[in-house]
Amino acid sequence: MAKFSEYLKNLRQSGRLSFTINQASSDLGISKHNVLASIFRIKKSGEIISPAKGFYVIIPPEHQLQGCLPASQLVPILMQHLKINYYVGLLSCAMYHGATHQKPNSFQIISDKQIRKNLKFGQVSIDVIYKKSLANLPLKEIVVDSGYLKISSPELTMMDLLLYPNRSGGLNHIATVLSELIEAIDVKKLLDLANISKQKFWLQKLGYILEKIDVENLKHKQKIISALQKYLFSGKKNIAKNYVALAPEILIKDYPRCKKWMVVENTSIESDL
Repeated sequence: MAKFSEYLKNLRQSGRLSFTINQASSDLGISKHNVLASIFRIKKSGEIISPAKGFYVIIPPEHQLQGCLPASQLVPILMQHLKINYYVGLLSCAMYHGATHQKPNSFQIISDKQIRKNLKFGQVSIDVIYKKSLANLPLKEIVVDSGYLKISSPELTMMDLLLYPNRSGGLNHIATVLSELIEAIDVKKLLDLANISKQKFWLQKLGYILEKIDVENLKHKQKIISALQKYLFSGKKNIAKNYVALAPEILIKDYPRCKKWMVVENTSIESDL
């Protein structure tokens, strides 16, 4: 037991926060059975958790009350071990880009692997949203205590909020986030993302919502709106060909239509800011 506790301490001092049974057995020169016996005893103290079979994460004293590392530190370790492609997205990522008013209950990541249940470790909950492909999406890496965390760009965050409204708290939540997130949006990068996106309806919703919300930088907002209008409706190739419903879960019959954005106004938009 003392030997295993010292092993965990040495791992932390060397910058490692995780290990497998095979690694511990090899490092300590003892059988897997003895490693498991030590793990069983020390897990009760809250010093380690097992987020995947045969894989263990060390929980430093400052996080043991929560029963887990913060999600931003656990995700890079766990996803690397599982060899799963991912990025932090939606409301969780919006916070990294300055939109801090709508904090989600779970840490939201987007992955090309389907995981049906939320990952729950102590007081930390990780919500995995499935996307068929993550290829060529604009991501960046930020430094966290456990390594590098992949997050979506501001433009990709904006797109995902509109593609997954039910995972983003609904349109009013989204409008609130956009009123803050807009400061981080680069128009060229937004249009580059639009070009690689197979779905275009979110651009119509984005333009419509932007006209409904208040922002600090009106000039920047208008620049984005003008670029969206030109992209969607100018030139020989008219990209926006059909009307889209603001709220797809609500019937569109008898609701007014916004011709400028080709949007069915079957709900109202109200930002909390």
